[in-house]
Amino acid sequence: MGHIVFNNEYYNSIMKEFGYSPLEFEPISFSLAVMTKEDLQRQWLCHTGGRSFAESLTNKRAVVTTGFGLSGVPHMGTLAQILKAIRLQQAGLPVQIVLGDLDAYNGKNVRFERTRELAKFYRQFILDSGFSCEPPNSLRTQYESLTTLRLAYLIGHYMEDEMFNCAEEDLHQFYSQHGKVDSSMSYRRKLSLNLMIADFLELLEQNSFDAVMVILGIDEHRYVDFGRKVLEKMTEELPVFRGKSYSAMYSSIIRGFHGYPKMSKSFHGSGITVDMPDEQIKCLIENGEEVTPFPETNVLYQLISSVSLYGNEQIKEAYEECSKQSERWKLIKREYAQHLIALCRRWPNIS
Repeated sequence: MGHIVFNNEYYNSIMKEFGYSPLEFEPISFSLAVMTKEDLQRQWLCHTGGRSFAESLTNKRAVVTTGFGLSGVPHMGTLAQILKAIRLQQAGLPVQIVLGDLDAYNGKNVRFERTRELAKFYRQFILDSGFSCEPPNSLRTQYESLTTLRLAYLIGHYMEDEMFNCAEEDLHQFYSQHGKVDSSMSYRRKLSLNLMIADFLELLEQNSFDAVMVILGIDEHRYVDFGRKVLEKMTEELPVFRGKSYSAMYSSIIRGFHGYPKMSKSFHGSGITVDMPDEQIKCLIENGEEVTPFPETNVLYQLISSVSLYGNEQIKEAYEECSKQSERWKLIKREYAQHLIALCRRWPNIS
């Protein structure tokens, strides 16, 4: 795979190959709790099993789950996932956030001590951003959940080498060429993927949920597909999983600055991190825009729609003004810079 551009052509090819339903350019056919169809359309790109999950809310115990590796301080893609989880929680849905400390240790070769340190900071940051840990919600690390490690061992019985090879993240080659991950599907990377699948599926086992929806970026869709294949294979032998629902919603990728395909903790020049100085954030927001034909692929509009506490009308206005590249758009960018700085200042001062 060569250099990936996360544009409409990429999204359409993924949807066609995996049978996903596009949400961005056609009306979404369901709502979730108090989030309307329009709310969902502005936050997510596509889904698998979304309607089934929405219908399960009336008579089943349903939960949303997401997570991220702790390879560095949060960048805007990570913050987007955090804020989306909070939006769903505030809409009335139970939500689990998993802090991938062991994922970073094996998947990205981050020192164990560093992952544990980052886990503490992430937890405080997420809580300060408005996430509630009141049951049935949860915010946990991988290291602290021994039951998840046990399930990872059990579901490993249903995993084959080829399933791991097919689960490569779409940006794997890009990361490996830059020395950020092992180039091959090494044993430690298999351990990382195995545990990630257990993070998804344990909610259908230990916590007696009937339906789980995973929310991730579209570039991570293969992880969810891996989990679905495992669930199908083990259902016959493990009755606890029979009749359980497994679905996903995917958000679009926030483009990176300076030519990077996405903002990433692994590439410091690609975007904004929560510990950046205020003036640097302000400069990137006001002057770092690369104008594109569609707002969906404009990094500044992507940030406003995904990394903000803005309401639907504010996001709609940003879309229209970005399309026109108007004088109002310049003002919106300046206002957003201050909004984003306020969000980032919630990150603990660890200097």
